[in-house]
Amino acid sequence: MRLTDLEPRWVYKEKVFCFLCPHCRKVWLSCKRVVMSTHEQIVIFESAVRGESINVVVPCKAEAAWKFSGGDFETMTITPSLDASDAGHWHGHITNGGIVGGLPA
Repeated sequence: MRLTDLEPRWVYKEKVFCFLCPHCRKVWLSCKRVVMSTHEQIVIFESAVRGESINVVVPCKAEAAWKFSGGDFETMTITPSLDASDAGHWHGHITNGGIVGGLPA
């Protein structure tokens, strides 16, 4: 599976993006390259997705920030892993645009 299959979109100035959970494909997961509070994330999500079909976005832990490499969603690598398992969703890696690990068989 590719990240581009999960409808990724920037929601804040190439610092925060969201994508459909690889497990359920109903809830949106987020990833950010800067530290920001949960409240700041929620404000960003509410303003970015107003009028779109996005319903629930799982925010990241406030103190977490990831390293993004690659030029776009096709080639993006995120380190370390993304872990939304506390919310009952996917935990895995995005490597060279691919969804790696944590997928049901």
